[in-house]
Amino acid sequence: MNKYRNLVLVCVLLASILAFSGCTEEAGVNKIGIIFATGGLGDKSFNDAGYRGYEQANETYGDEIDVDYVEPDDIPEFATYQNQMATDGTYDLIICIGFLQATALNESAEDFPEQNWVIIDDDTINRTNVKSITFKEHEGSFLVGAMAAMTTQSGKLGFLGGMNIYLINKFLAGYQQGADYIDDSINVTETYMPVPPPACWFDAPTAKNVGENLYSQGIDIIYAAAGGAGQGIFQAANETTGVYGIGVDSDQDGDMPGKVLCSMLKLVETAVFNSIRDVVEDTWTADPVSLGLAEEGVGISPMTYTDAIKTGNFEFGGVTKTRWEWIQDIKGKIVDGTIVVSDTPS
Repeated sequence: MNKYRNLVLVCVLLASILAFSGCTEEAGVNKIGIIFATGGLGDKSFNDAGYRGYEQANETYGDEIDVDYVEPDDIPEFATYQNQMATDGTYDLIICIGFLQATALNESAEDFPEQNWVIIDDDTINRTNVKSITFKEHEGSFLVGAMAAMTTQSGKLGFLGGMNIYLINKFLAGYQQGADYIDDSINVTETYMPVPPPACWFDAPTAKNVGENLYSQGIDIIYAAAGGAGQGIFQAANETTGVYGIGVDSDQDGDMPGKVLCSMLKLVETAVFNSIRDVVEDTWTADPVSLGLAEEGVGISPMTYTDAIKTGNFEFGGVTKTRWEWIQDIKGKIVDGTIVVSDTPS
């Protein structure tokens, strides 16, 4: 009888161990939440870059992660989604994409101190459970400014920002300095979307009107740092002879092939992928990160559709190289500190 009772106890114990092992395996799945910026997926810019980071993580880690994402339509929804995910209590990390989430997240992070968060594109939140990931947009913008200066026929460049704020003015600053590095006589005219957020990041028709006005002034290249609204600049360029647009965040060169000179790559996908990787590998910390050329967080597109310009010769300082060779030379000088790019516009 005792032997029988012992056998039963052993079986119960084994069953418990197996059940616990199964629970542990399930608990080993890392749950991630992503709250995209307003404008949603399909912007061919900022949000789509973040989604590529999710796709890369999904391909790399597969069953080790479980990712949910939401696409807010307006700014007040940031707080709603942040609180919903944090209240759920099952997310190992919640990734908030876009600086407009900072105000809501500052409160959410205080209300849920045990929840780990990442905010991409903002560094104003000083909390131990929030990691800030920012970019050195001015470094990447220096490259596209230099390429624009080597390409312009009129000596007049344009810039359209989504908002007149420090973040967007980093793009302008690098663009100005890159152009000035090649030719200090080139003029850069800057303007900003004449509509408030969040429309300033996706109102392409308004951006097209702005682009048409700038092109009519003799400006032949416009750099659009306005998210999805930048599509309007490309549309205006497509309807105007001898002009180009410059894309932002994602490689937008193919959005209007031959009319987008190049794009300044802001690799939000790197920020999203690295955040998920750090959770899976148990190396996540709230230490802030800023990604520049050296960290491969920003860059310039390969200019697939404007290859003739890319590979064309350009004389600079008495030396002739292809424009692309000059860009690589400039990139190396920024990385090694020979060229220091300011984040403040002139």
